[in-house]
Amino acid sequence: IPIIHVDYRINTRMLQASRNMGNPIDTTQAEVAARKVNEKLESMLFTDTSYKFGGGTIYSYLNHPKRNSVSLSAAWTSLSATSTQSVGEQIIDDVISMKQSAIDARQFGPYMLYIPTAYETLLDKDYDTTRGNSIRSRIEAISGINGVKVVDTLPADNVLLVQMSTDTVRLVRGMGIQNVEWKSEGQFVNNYKVMTIQVPQIRADAEGKTGIVHLA
Repeated sequence: IPIIHVDYRINTRMLQASRNMGNPIDTTQAEVAARKVNEKLESMLFTDTSYKFGGGTIYSYLNHPKRNSVSLSAAWTSLSATSTQSVGEQIIDDVISMKQSAIDARQFGPYMLYIPTAYETLLDKDYDTTRGNSIRSRIEAISGINGVKVVDTLPADNVLLVQMSTDTVRLVRGMGIQNVEWKSEGQFVNNYKVMTIQVPQIRADAEGKTGIVHLA
């Protein structure tokens, strides 16, 4: 299991002054380090890169060999209204196709829909000109879909529908997030490492079916 870590440093004199005199100390470095560790852990689920070591492979939602694939006929940002369908209706057709793919794999939800950043504001547009609801609210009205989440690290024009259950994905935790300290440079610098040993594990059932649908 890989170790995810970020280092930062604090001058010992500043640290002692804070402890002895009650002066506030800037904790921005610690906050940024912890955030980057969490972001890396999250991005492991949404990258198209697999991690291999010691005969084992850590797959993501995008490259797990048993994921269910649905073809994206056109990028959602390039869709235009036709005489028969609005942009919202075309997007809904794609989402329903994803749900059907999950059902065909006997994965019945509940689901979460993950979209790339470029689709975020698109879903806030009106579903059509008569009903007054957004494309996002129309997606969330589909039975079994609990919500829509934006993932900044998700590659462009990739959409995921994931069944939210432990038999689809679980977090294997060797060590929770910790802050480790040591001194250097003649004891004048306090070094810190925010670290964790955690990895997402995507799982398939006995028939090799997963609760992941990948639209791309």
